[in-house]
Amino acid sequence: MEKEKFNQSKYNYGWQKENMLSVSVRYNKEFVQQFREALDKLGLKQSDVFRKAMQEVIDKAKD
Repeated sequence: MEKEKFNQSKYNYGWQKENMLSVSVRYNKEFVQQFREALDKLGLKQSDVFRKAMQEVIDKAKD
């Protein structure tokens, strides 16, 4: 009897489904373009800015 091969994609999908959530927002095109330009100018990643802002809200709520 052959062993079933490990399916990394299937594992990742299952793990993400169990452990991750996404946040989605929509803003005016011009506003988003300005934000992206600011990120480029400052050398920042969108995800890092969002994470920091979210963590600040969490921390503030704990106080």
